[in-house]
Formats: sequence, C-alpha cells, structure tokens
Amino acid sequence: MRTSPYAVPLILQCILFLIPINIFVIGDWLAIGVQWELFRYLQSYLGNSFIFFTGDINFITSGAITGRSALATGFNVTASAFLLLVLCFLLYVYLKKSSAYFKAAAIITIIGGCLFLLSDMIQYGVLFHGPAGFTIPIGVPIILFFGGWMYRMKFPDNEQEGTGEKETSEKNETP
Repeated sequence: MRTSPYAVPLILQCILFLIPINIFVIGDWLAIGVQWELFRYLQSYLGNSFIFFTGDINFITSGAITGRSALATGFNVTASAFLLLVLCFLLYVYLKKSSAYFKAAAIITIIGGCLFLLSDMIQYGVLFHGPAGFTIPIGVPIILFFGGWMYRMKFPDNEQEGTGEKETSEKNETP
C-alpha cells in the first residue's frame, strides 16, 4: 500500500513534538532541564516539575517572571503556538488532499524554529552560555531542517499545474 504524500509531513510534524528542543542548566547548576515543544521538565534542589506552555503564559501574566526571562519565555510560547498552528495546517492538507496551506506551514515552521533559537539567545546569550546558565539547542536545527524540507517539497497537484502551464506555452509557440 502506498503512503499518501500528504501524510509524511503530518507524521514528521507529530514526531517533532517528541524531540527535545533544548537541554539547559540554570545558573551554576541550580537546576537542569529538558524542554519539548509543549512542556519542559525541570529538576532543581526544590524538586522536580513539569511546566506546560500554558503555565508559562500564567507565569508571564502574573508577573512571576520578568525581564529577559519573560521575553525568552514569551518567544518560547509563541513558537509553540506557531508549531501547533502548523500541525493544524498539515492536518487540513492531509484531510483535503490539497497543498493549499503547505508553503505557509513550512514558513511558519521555520519561524517557530527561529523563535526557539532567539529565545535561547535572549536567555543564555549568543553563544548559549552566560550568567543565566547554558543551553544546548538540539531540536532547533531539526525543526529548521524540517521546515526547509517542507518548503522545497513538491506535490502532485503543484506539478500538474506546472505541467499545464508548460503545455499551454508550448502550444502558443508552435505555428
């Protein structure tokens, strides 16, 4: 049985939710953690915790996080929302068997990866190491690569349109 070309990007987008975005250390090993697209796991001397991106929104709006940390967290939340939007676009593309929103999904995926990268740079510095600790953005290159791959992907309905234009221009050239 042949897999639909529309299913592959949707499956890969779902797999992106399982890949850690980054591994980080806060301060001088006060806490360590792993961040995924929708949540992060944090281990500190105060205990272990799961923090969902909705909890990050609450931390920002309540004023529990301010300054650079609030800005970095805001970029993380925005990137997560963008990648959830991409998942909805790809689900639409798969169900309708049309590549109508596919290029937009690819661009938004790249923007989401850039926002995660920018968030890490705001929090930890340009070299991902500073007084706030350090981070290793292992999932960001994967997100950027996936977005670039999606942007360059061709679908049967796009190829047919291109072929039709080529045939039309060839017919106009012949006497």
